[in-house]
Amino acid sequence: MHILLTAMPESPGTFWEQFTGHFQTALENSGVFLADALWALIKVAAIFLAARFTLAVVSRMTRHVMNSARYHRTESGGKRTDTVMTLTRSFSRYLIYSVALVMALVELGVGDLVNNLIVTAGIGSVAIGFGAQSLVKDMVTGFFLMFENQFSVGDYIKVDGQEGYVEATAMRVTYLRTFKGEQIIIPNGNISQVINYTRGGYTAVVSVKVPFTMDADTVLEAVRLAAERACAGNPDVIEPPKLRGVTAFDQYGYEVTAAAKVKALTQWGCEWAIRREILREFAERGLEIASISGGAAPGQAEVRESEAAAAEPPTEA
Repeated sequence: MHILLTAMPESPGTFWEQFTGHFQTALENSGVFLADALWALIKVAAIFLAARFTLAVVSRMTRHVMNSARYHRTESGGKRTDTVMTLTRSFSRYLIYSVALVMALVELGVGDLVNNLIVTAGIGSVAIGFGAQSLVKDMVTGFFLMFENQFSVGDYIKVDGQEGYVEATAMRVTYLRTFKGEQIIIPNGNISQVINYTRGGYTAVVSVKVPFTMDADTVLEAVRLAAERACAGNPDVIEPPKLRGVTAFDQYGYEVTAAAKVKALTQWGCEWAIRREILREFAERGLEIASISGGAAPGQAEVRESEAAAAEPPTEA
């Protein structure tokens, strides 16, 4: 009988007191947990706000340097300064947000997980390297492109068939802006060959093909005079134009070439001016330009034949 009495459950009052006690303890613990979680979220938000503010300060400083005349006394020095500043801004963005992310993970209580990831990265660095080799290649190539000064912000370059002005350089990509206004984003790791049209002087080259029926001396004289007239008084011309003579010929005619050394990025305008003067000179002298089918250009031979036929007296029947 004594054993049965001791095995009986406690009274309802005692059970209710234990239940309410456990419930109050759970509420107290949950309140502490919510408070800790809320405080951690506030600190995480403060970390990212501080990161954003720091990046804004860096951007403002780099923008101030890029707009300062002190660092742009020469064209080459100014472009170099702009390139370094855009690269600094890109590197700072990666660094600041990476540090902020690690600090946020620590505040959220996953510091041990971060340490384990670092250890895992040290052990499996080879596997991670294979997985991120494209990213690493882009960043390493971008560093050497800037270190070797292959191009700067503002240069007009051609990269693997794409050409335009360098708008900005980053750790991983290069931004080009074409004449049409299109923005081309090229990963630095894909850059294998760079043609820089901005460095040094360039040569404006113009060739004109005429049929074999045209007198060579007359054509050479006309091209020489046209090139000299087009380049006269042009401040972009470094050296006066030179006549290279007959540079090529085929079944359609022979080719006469003139060239002038000009400043970078002005060769297209100079070539256009020379072609315009050649057309004027040819029109005054009655010279013809060869066509693909041979002889004079389309329209010229037909006009001359019709004029000759009209000038001939009619034959008697």
